[in-house]
Amino acid sequence: MIKKIGKFIVAGIIFMGVSAISVSAFAASGPALFRSQGCIACHTIDGQGGQVGPNLSHVGLQRSLSWIKTQIVTPGRHFAPGSQASINGQSFMAIMPNHKNMPASDVNILANYLESLK
Repeated sequence: MIKKIGKFIVAGIIFMGVSAISVSAFAASGPALFRSQGCIACHTIDGQGGQVGPNLSHVGLQRSLSWIKTQIVTPGRHFAPGSQASINGQSFMAIMPNHKNMPASDVNILANYLESLK
């Protein structure tokens, strides 16, 4: 798969079995997707980004890959829209948009990148 995202060209290979090479490929293009999908407007990673949503710098220590994928596609399954969510002792309003129309390959790339943040 080759995809142009903004000024970035992302090439990714998806394997049926996840290997160290495929995880590295996901992590390499994950930051570009995080920015191009607007996640950085609300979420912080390593001191960069918004403060509306929780800091995701170490989300991979706290959440599974499956949980992260669900949160990207259908966040209402974890937190009712408009409710208050307490995460790491901080309270946030659950306003994350769903990305039901995001291609599965992009969901996998973004989720694997976020899960790699430890």
